[in-house]
Amino acid sequence: MSVRKVPVVLSLLATLALLFGGWFIYQKTAIEEPIRTEVNQMTSAKLADLLVDKERIALNLTITKPDQFASEYARLLAAIKPISAGKQVEIHLTNQDPELKQIWSNGIFDITEAMDLHQYSRIPAILNKWKDANHLDLAASSMDDTNVYVYLQRGSKQYYTVLPRLSQQGNEVTIRD
Repeated sequence: MSVRKVPVVLSLLATLALLFGGWFIYQKTAIEEPIRTEVNQMTSAKLADLLVDKERIALNLTITKPDQFASEYARLLAAIKPISAGKQVEIHLTNQDPELKQIWSNGIFDITEAMDLHQYSRIPAILNKWKDANHLDLAASSMDDTNVYVYLQRGSKQYYTVLPRLSQQGNEVTIRD
């Protein structure tokens, strides 16, 4: 019995096209579009970029209303979790001006210390010192159950970051009086 090469190759190509085409359509309709819809419902941020691969989902967000972002961030994470199908979700913020990032880097020790010691009420005072010392137009923070949100602004330059309140390593520092 001789095997005809053309039908075998065509069958293989059709099978591969169906397999990868189905995966591509699934990824677009079941993962990307619902995430885009969730982000588009936010009034405080816009989607700059979305990347979905086998192991992770990466979103790049541009914060448009910093004072409202903290309240919408937790809802966004909760909405994405069931869509992600166990993939790691990474949210990156594009409001990262290099000058303001340098100010952040120079003063991060004070913020880290306040967070590690669970003295979150010190953070606004630290930011006010930064504001005065670095001639910032705005240095603001807010907090929810899981994160601390910090926003710096000078003119049209912005820096926004989200800091998890609980250490990922489980190590805690406490004050003993």
